Amino acid sequence: MQWTGSTNNVNLMHDDKDTFETTTGEKKTLIILLVIGLISLLIATFFDKNITSAIMNQNSIFGNIFQNYADQGAGIVLFSAFEIIAWTIWRRVQENIVRYIMTVGALVFAFNQMLAVLQDMLSYTYSMLNNISKGIPMGVANNTSAVVNYPEPLRWGLALALTILLSFIFFNWISSKSDSDINYLLNAALIGIVVVFIAQTTIGEMKTLWGRFRPYEMTTVSGQTMSEFTPWYHLNGANGHNSFPSGHTMSGWLFLYLTFFVPRGNISLQKKMTIFGIAMGILTGLSRVRIGAHWLSDVTVSSLIVGTIIFLASRLLTAHFVESQSTLN
Repeated sequence: MQWTGSTNNVNLMHDDKDTFETTTGEKKTLIILLVIGLISLLIATFFDKNITSAIMNQNSIFGNIFQNYADQGAGIVLFSAFEIIAWTIWRRVQENIVRYIMTVGALVFAFNQMLAVLQDMLSYTYSMLNNISKGIPMGVANNTSAVVNYPEPLRWGLALALTILLSFIFFNWISSKSDSDINYLLNAALIGIVVVFIAQTTIGEMKTLWGRFRPYEMTTVSGQTMSEFTPWYHLNGANGHNSFPSGHTMSGWLFLYLTFFVPRGNISLQKKMTIFGIAMGILTGLSRVRIGAHWLSDVTVSSLIVGTIIFLASRLLTAHFVESQSTLN
């Protein structure tokens, strides 16, 4: 198998890896977000119950919108990564049989991610509409894993149509890129897959180990409300409850990784995607507290963990969230 295109004369952005350093802007942003996170965790340590009691509302439109549609960061990163891999293979592998097999294989993985994305979106949406029809709060019983409460042909039809449409867009996008851009995007795609795996595994294992009750799962025993509450640092073990840390918040922050799917010369789009990713992480976390699916400490710890994973991944990729002209020269 041979890859077409020579990279011998390509001027890669960070040929000398020793020269790659965290920029002043990144340091400032990182420190600000870290300080906010630590202050939030300190407040949550003492006032988790008070905050939830004050703001929890399962009828919140804000909470339901982000619950239904912001849990897709992981799936979108994986879908994009497999599309990039698929069309890089198509562009570079010369042997037709091998090229078709590898490209189709990568597209099957992309299609599978689209199915997963639509499963969550449709499940949450149908649950919300069912709750409204019954006159109960929109977010009730809508905070755990997705259930099949929608027509399967609808999900498969939408997944197929969206995959075909987006594959056409990705194909044309990859076809217009230079060899150096392709090299970078392929690395970003592979590291992105690892980032999602590490984030999901870490958060998932912690959920099982902590066994923390969600706010909406609190019961009344002997006249005491929130009798099942435990602080974030208390491990309950595997008991079927999985509030800590927040999975939705993890997915919200994973939107931030999409900035690394922007070619390094497009600084304007990098800025927009970075702002979008940070906003999605913060707003998703806040929405989970608002709707009563998580405590403030749940979303704070998830934010700190996933933000750290993405930052370390960017150092491995040797890519800044927003490149400066000096790093491109």
